[in-house]
Formats: sequence, structure tokens, C-alpha cells
Amino acid sequence: MIKNLVNGYDIDPHIAEIYDQSETYSDDLGLIRKLISDHNPWRILEPFCGTGRLLIPLALEGHTFVGIDQARTMLERAQNKINQLPLQVQKGIKLIKANVLATNWPQNFDLVILGGNCFYELATLEEQEACIRLAADALNPGGYMYIDNDHMEGDLAETWQTIGRVRKSLSGICQDGTKVESSMETVWVDVPRRLARIQRRVKLVFPDGNILEKEVLQQKHPISAVEIRTCLERSGFEVEQLFGDHTGSLYTDASLRAIFWARKC
Repeated sequence: MIKNLVNGYDIDPHIAEIYDQSETYSDDLGLIRKLISDHNPWRILEPFCGTGRLLIPLALEGHTFVGIDQARTMLERAQNKINQLPLQVQKGIKLIKANVLATNWPQNFDLVILGGNCFYELATLEEQEACIRLAADALNPGGYMYIDNDHMEGDLAETWQTIGRVRKSLSGICQDGTKVESSMETVWVDVPRRLARIQRRVKLVFPDGNILEKEVLQQKHPISAVEIRTCLERSGFEVEQLFGDHTGSLYTDASLRAIFWARKC
């Protein structure tokens, strides 16, 4: 059973605009470019593609792409950007609106990208392993998987354990003057199983004074490097490289990230 069926980004298109304002980093893009520099072009699948932060610049470099995302507003924003690209690049991109665990993925890819902490969108280790199995099925023999997550081993980190802890989330002012305020509150934890339930609250204040407020409950499982490696090996992957950051430094116990480059055997 898929737990996180409601997508918080789909509340209103303005949230996707604020997402683009907030998610402007590109150091992971630099690492991916280095990893695929010896094979051009690649046929790439990106579940959780969002507004195209990775997809669009790589497509401009000649790679063909299929992006999957559950959020209609994110895909619409991505499509608006794609419509501004050269026609030949547009022809090499396809977007699919679907929950990644509730659809059959396309096949015959050279690379699957599971980047940007996308595993936080999945509620349990079982869902995350199911995603890795789907990626294995979508890849050609010898194809690659890129997985990029925050690094957390052992029990649920102390910063996740405080019930009632409220953190500011996607917030800002859109081009049309709409004000977006978002927060996340931890409402339940299971420390040994590394699970947390987060109440997302979103408030939009439109230029005409109208207000829209919504709440979305999501469960999260911060997957560990040990769990990722185990899932990959069970799905027929060989981990070729494990990085601790986007500069390509080798992973250590103290690394802030766990970035896997794995080949389908």
C-alpha cells in the first residue's frame, strides 16, 4: 500500500514557483556530468523530476529524457520551460504524470536518476526498495543508477525526533505578488524503524486578499547508506562508486551525503 498519496506541491501552482526560487543549487548536476562524460548521448529516466532542474540542462547537452512526477503543478512548470527550448531538444523530452510506485515505467534506459533527496517522498524502506526494483527493470543491461540522499545511519537522528518541532519550508513571494508560507511539524516518530510523520501546512495570500490554507500529512523514512547498498545488491546492481559530496569526495562515516553510482549487472 502506497502511503503518501497526496502531493503537497499540487495544492497550487505558486508552490512550484517558490520551489524554483529555492532549489537553485547545481553541484549535483556537475557530478552527474562528470559521471556520464564518457558516453554521449544517454537515454535517461528521472522519476521525481519536479520542474526540470536536472532534466533541462542535461537535455540541452544532447541527452534524451523521460521525467515522471506525481505533481501536476511541477510538471506544468517544467513543460513551460521545455516549450522555450530549441525544437530538437523538445522532441527528446517526455513528461509523465504519475505516482512512481503506481505506474509501469518506460524501458531501455542507460541511466536512472534518483536525485535531490527524492526518497523523502516515499514513506517506508519497502517503498524505496520497490522504487529501486522498478529502476532496475527500466534499465538496459549495464545501465547505471544515480542515487543521491542525505546521510543518516543508525537510529533516527535526534533532529528528527522532537514531536512538535516546526520548521519553515518553501516560502516566498511570487512574480504576481502571491505570498506563500509553508511549514513542517513533526507529529509522530518511530525511532528504531527510522520513521517520522510530518504535517505540512501551506498558506497562500493572493494579491486580491483571498487566502488558501491546506495541510498535508506525509511519512518519511531517511534511508541509510547501508540500506541503499542492500537494496541495490538485491536488485542486481554493483556499486561502482560511493561519494560523500557533490565534489566527488569518497564517502566516509562523517559524510553529509551518500551518493551512489551503481551499474546493473
